Amino acid sequence: MNNRFVRIVSFIMALSLIMLTFASCKNGPDYEPDGSTTTEPTTEESTTEALPKNINPLTGKADLSDSAIGARPVAIMVENSPSARPQWGMSTPDVIIEGLVEGGITRMMWVYADAEDIPEKVGPTRSARHDFVEIAAGLNAIYVHWGGSGRTNNTLAYGAIKKYGIDNIDGMTYSGTYFFRDTTRNVSSEHRGYTKGSSIQKAITKLGYETKAKDNNWMPYKVLLDGQRMPYGDASGSCSSITFTYSSSYNRTFKYDAENKTYDCYMNSTLCKDGSTGEKVSVENLIIMLCDVKSLGDAKGHQEWNMEVSQGDAKYVSQGYGEAITWKKDGKTGALKFYGKDGQELTVNQGQTFIAVVPEKNRSLTTVIE
Repeated sequence: MNNRFVRIVSFIMALSLIMLTFASCKNGPDYEPDGSTTTEPTTEESTTEALPKNINPLTGKADLSDSAIGARPVAIMVENSPSARPQWGMSTPDVIIEGLVEGGITRMMWVYADAEDIPEKVGPTRSARHDFVEIAAGLNAIYVHWGGSGRTNNTLAYGAIKKYGIDNIDGMTYSGTYFFRDTTRNVSSEHRGYTKGSSIQKAITKLGYETKAKDNNWMPYKVLLDGQRMPYGDASGSCSSITFTYSSSYNRTFKYDAENKTYDCYMNSTLCKDGSTGEKVSVENLIIMLCDVKSLGDAKGHQEWNMEVSQGDAKYVSQGYGEAITWKKDGKTGALKFYGKDGQELTVNQGQTFIAVVPEKNRSLTTVIE
């Protein structure tokens, strides 16, 4: 009898131990509750990590200074004649926009989302053209230039600056204050002008310009933050090299550097280098937009880019591939936008972007090497 009692007690104790062990495991780190169990999510589980506020909207990199978060970009006019090369600071802009001006030459506008990224020597800084002014207006940018077309009669670039109320910093007014000449280059003085990042920041403060952007609509594209997207491509497929033509004496080639996933920039077959550092000029993204470009018929042959049309053809090249896209601009001062073939706003890979405004008549002169 006593033995039987002992066996019963032992069984009950063993069963209790098993149940206690099971309960302990059920609530351990590997336990997945069934539908009848309710738990309150922790703060960490119920919130999504916010994107960094210091994301550069033009490059996708988390490197904006505090003052540049939500700020307007700065756009600087830079010369591209042979006497101006190599340009000081050409490896530094977030975006380079290049297009045809008079005499078959091109000019560039360098765009920075963060004024603190502008180096202490940028140039040769040169005069404004009305087509660039109109793009700068759409970017909501503070526009930096040294002179401009139509200065004597307030037309063309100067007329556009006045008409659209563009916040600008002009070397014709501030030579020796915010703009300077480099006497070490053995070229005429107009090819030696430059400005400094610190001088531009001082000028913006002195002139009392609003630094915060009105909205985010000025951005021409979206940027993939992690930089991993491979463009889906179209019939053109792979793109190891692409050459396009502005005029008979000005063409550019971009050659893919597979190791760095960038495109090296060439001007008329010569590799472009930064005149300040000597490093080669390379970009992660290239956009070639075709536009109806024609002469205004004046004595100097100033050009007109017809950007009031509803849209135009373009090509996006990145990471060894190319795809057909479109561009749109809502009137002369509307934001320039790019769209993929799916009709959605274009998303580009993380990094710097080169935008080329190429005359429609030179469409057939663009060559791609796969």
